[in-house]
Amino acid sequence: MVLTKRLAELERRQRSSLGFLLIRCGQLWNERAIARVNAEAGRPVLREAHTRLLPWLQAPGGIRITELAEAVGVTKQAVQPLVAELARDGIVDVTVDPDDGRARRVTLTVRGVEAMLHGTGVLEALEAELGPTLGKGEARELKRLLTALLEGLEPSGNLVPKLQER
Repeated sequence: MVLTKRLAELERRQRSSLGFLLIRCGQLWNERAIARVNAEAGRPVLREAHTRLLPWLQAPGGIRITELAEAVGVTKQAVQPLVAELARDGIVDVTVDPDDGRARRVTLTVRGVEAMLHGTGVLEALEAELGPTLGKGEARELKRLLTALLEGLEPSGNLVPKLQER
């Protein structure tokens, strides 16, 4: 009985939490996009773990593997196989960091940028398909509000996440 009441309270609070709603909608949107990319490829080419890395790879100079691991909150050992998969598929290049020969730098390839453009197209297609759920005006307003929220969360206004200053 206590568990049932606490679960009901949890659901009520989650449904009224902007953060929870944003996270859950993001998860479901991401799942649909990944499924579509993989269906179009005819094989699994993208996993959720990859999507956690992709925004950090957009910096023109790339990113060190250690910084990438820190940015996504995992160990270097956890990131390395994911980076290796992306490299195998031609999405990224892994090179010796010119500033530190012991470090490796991960940079998007032209193919990687094209793949991300394709993925963004998939996201846009999902937006168009789900548009009627909200209505055109509401969808436009939601996008405006989320853009403002993003600017508040990422003060640079840049969609490419910035590493915290050390």
